[in-house]
Amino acid sequence: MDRMVLNEANLTNAVLVRSVLTRSDLGGAIIEGADFSDAVIDLLQKQALCKYASGTNPVTGVSTRKSLGCGNSRRNAYGSPSSPLLSAPPQQLLDRDGFCDPATGLCDAS
Repeated sequence: MDRMVLNEANLTNAVLVRSVLTRSDLGGAIIEGADFSDAVIDLLQKQALCKYASGTNPVTGVSTRKSLGCGNSRRNAYGSPSSPLLSAPPQQLLDRDGFCDPATGLCDAS
């Protein structure tokens, strides 16, 4: 989704985990409940989205504001796809896809 124009797009409850939205325009997009965990988004666009981000994604259980890193002093507080050791997909996604060992609780996303 690099360099896309998504003005006023309805992204309600969208799962945009690890998506690439660099140089994209999300002006006026409806993002209630959207999960942007580990998405690559320009800092200015992220700051604009944080002004009105709300809701929790019903699939992943992640808050839209948390997935965008709103209110964090660190720029990439939740990691990025290029530094996966800093973060991991939400637990619900790992469990649903069967990557976790129920006995040990360890997950292998490879």
